[in-house]
Amino acid sequence: MKTITKIKMKTRIRISLIIVMFLAAGGLLYAANRMFFANESFPTGITVSPTQLLVSQYCRPQVDQISPLGVVTPFATVPGNIGECKERYMAISPGLGTWAPTDIYLTDGTLVYKIPTLGGAGTLFATVPDCGYDHSGITFDKVGTFGFDMIVTCDNGIAARINPVGAVNEFAYQPNTALEGPLVAPLSFGPFGGQILATSDDAGKVWAISNAGTFTPAFSWGGAESVHLIPAVPCAFATTGKAFFSALQQQNEVHAFPLTDFLGFGGDIIVPSESGLGITKIHWNGSSYDQMTFDTAGGGYEGSAFVDCSIPSPTPTPTPSATFTPTPTPTATATFTPTPTATATFTPTPTATATATATSTPTPTPTPTPMGQLSKITPTGTTCNQFVNGTADTLAALNYSVSGGTIKNNVTPGVFFYWVSVTAPAGNNSFTITQTITTGNFNTLFNFTSGSNVFSSSCNSVSPTITQNPTTKAVTVMFNAPVAGTYIISIKYDSKSVAGATPPNPTTVHYDFATTGVPGSTSGLNLVKN
Repeated sequence: MKTITKIKMKTRIRISLIIVMFLAAGGLLYAANRMFFANESFPTGITVSPTQLLVSQYCRPQVDQISPLGVVTPFATVPGNIGECKERYMAISPGLGTWAPTDIYLTDGTLVYKIPTLGGAGTLFATVPDCGYDHSGITFDKVGTFGFDMIVTCDNGIAARINPVGAVNEFAYQPNTALEGPLVAPLSFGPFGGQILATSDDAGKVWAISNAGTFTPAFSWGGAESVHLIPAVPCAFATTGKAFFSALQQQNEVHAFPLTDFLGFGGDIIVPSESGLGITKIHWNGSSYDQMTFDTAGGGYEGSAFVDCSIPSPTPTPTPSATFTPTPTPTATATFTPTPTATATFTPTPTATATATATSTPTPTPTPTPMGQLSKITPTGTTCNQFVNGTADTLAALNYSVSGGTIKNNVTPGVFFYWVSVTAPAGNNSFTITQTITTGNFNTLFNFTSGSNVFSSSCNSVSPTITQNPTTKAVTVMFNAPVAGTYIISIKYDSKSVAGATPPNPTTVHYDFATTGVPGSTSGLNLVKN
């Protein structure tokens, strides 16, 4: 929703009432028992555990907590401005894979913030660079078909996977499609089991997205806003007896449904409507899908959520301990980041030979990492620290598809990075990164894009100047090194640079990226047809 007054409710409600009357005549209605729960200022995103009910506001970068008695109190903030109206959605980690349980995540356009379990200021966790400005949906894969990753859907048709260290893979793209409210369906849910089900409210559709990035139209429902799995055994928020909560943004209200409304429907999905149609329920009967209207109260749903019974209660004692003691202290002290890096960088400069011999203990700490990993191609979201520490994921291939005799604009992931560790003297430096097609079956190279950078060995930016030759696509990186030492170059490339080109034959293309004058700096990447 771009503005508060976006929807023309009269038209939508007329259409909705006609459809509801038709369904009622056919006996395809279920009378759910929606009821008022709390007042909230333009509520948008909702996430619920047995002990926490959190709601994001539309025109304020703020998350509020609602008590079992409906009392609203501020809980967390993220960067932004009051009056900047955006649909920010949330999910609480169920702790599958290597995700920590009870961690809270919130989308804000291209950004995903991590919010402290007990509230406070959110911090940036990941960036989905090609996502839209608004409407980004979020969920966790609880099935395993997407590696238990976080799933983020975008207003411009992109679906992305994010792993526990914040690495982003924009793996799917459907042009001219606004995606919201994702869910990874259970394997028992017929042909669409194990796939992401995501809504498109303007089109009134639910899409199925496979882990290979294929989109399939799954269901139709006017104003489809989000997809939710009815738990096999629903549970309630605290002592309220309520199992499902929805934001009625235009009414400034949060409503709730009792646990008893969902008994006997475990494994089915429900899809609320933003356009006033109510909620539809979809059931896999073993050979086909049965769809019926579950709720006709209308009003226009925004974010909704079932109480996630698997999430444990957050407790004050373990949370600060886990956050501040193990992570910053051992990382900063035991690894090279703050102290050893400064020692290794500044000490060798004036007396490189003598210092290296006299201080052999600290020097190997920072040195082997960049030397052992001189260059690498990585997916979206990789950080300098991940490259330096050797924990960055390797991106081996981009995927493309063909339509009308040309490569479509859905190359995934949408961007990638070439990282290289270089040794530079103090003063002005210039390095050139080349790209070469070694398979000889294609001639389209990649453009670099904003987000490229040069870092010191401690991962501080040195404000480079970066340009690209429009013909050869070689990238020239210039920077002033304050001291002699190791520097990290990160070049971000636009995968969609190949869109519109005649497809290669054979269909797989291999690219090599290398830094001129830096032995061992070559890293390769394939372009592969879906």
